[in-house]
Amino acid sequence: MMKNIPIQAVLTPRLHLRKLTRADVPAYFERLAGSRTVTEHMLWQPHKDAAESAASIEKVLQRYAEGTCCRWGIALREDDSLIGIIDLLNFDDASNTCSFAYMLGEDFWGQGYGTEAVTAVFDFAFTVLQADAIIADHFAENPASGAVMRKAGMHYVKRIPEKYAKDGVSHDAIEYCITKEDWKRSRH
Repeated sequence: MMKNIPIQAVLTPRLHLRKLTRADVPAYFERLAGSRTVTEHMLWQPHKDAAESAASIEKVLQRYAEGTCCRWGIALREDDSLIGIIDLLNFDDASNTCSFAYMLGEDFWGQGYGTEAVTAVFDFAFTVLQADAIIADHFAENPASGAVMRKAGMHYVKRIPEKYAKDGVSHDAIEYCITKEDWKRSRH
């Protein structure tokens, strides 16, 4: 696990990527963690109530304090309301790679917010953290995530049969990758 992650706020044309706060609990529960639709392709079950979401945010706040968390709240710049979260995770020091995961509230799907947030986090990973590559996957049944990955400059690597299991059902994963060289080329 990476220590002393220098997480900082990131602004994009429409978004403010920032640390989560206790004030985000209602939106986190209502728009994200409590939604069966939003969490359908996550490895965890939707939160049953706002207290479960509050406990989840408390864990993130503790990890911020320890310097071991690279999670941003995705907020709209216009009013700073939380519409999603995005993480860099699975840091591998030997290969200098990491992964990422994100989720957006259903009302914000299909508007380019996912690609905007992912692209900004890739910029952070390659410039601030000096990662050499980002490798991530998604449930095969969630092609919209693959579309976001491709729009952010990732390329298809492989299909991984039955990588995940949720509710007793196996799910194939589709893996994507972007290297620092790919990222540099896409920025010019």
